[in-house]
Amino acid sequence: MTEVKPCFISLIDDGDRPLLIHVVEGANDEIDNVLKFNSFSNMALDYLESDLFEWMSSNQESRDIKNLFQLEGVSVYGKLIKQTSLKIVIGFSSNLDCKDELILHYFNEVSKLYVKCKFNPFVTSNDELKEQLHKRFAERF
Repeated sequence: MTEVKPCFISLIDDGDRPLLIHVVEGANDEIDNVLKFNSFSNMALDYLESDLFEWMSSNQESRDIKNLFQLEGVSVYGKLIKQTSLKIVIGFSSNLDCKDELILHYFNEVSKLYVKCKFNPFVTSNDELKEQLHKRFAERF
């Protein structure tokens, strides 16, 4: 059985600027994939800001995490953390069987890594935060 790992992970700040778009090793072999995942992150932002986003939450089991769209073999999920307006976007290959528990696990793990980096007393700027996030995500994913 193939291990299910995300293709990409995006963190988008409260100003709708990407903090990080991390393309997982193996998925970043082609520049086309990197550009595709950047585009998917932008598309996900449109979904997260749409009025339909609230409507979507009423019929899905996990009210925080939404299956936003499937395109070009990638299922894109998003989560909006309303208190901070942080948006987390994770894409998985549509060919793999992604259980809800596994998707929730990845979102929780990304959230924990973000909090650890954000509240590191030695990180004093957004550039340092991006560097720490990139390093942690490269180690983990």
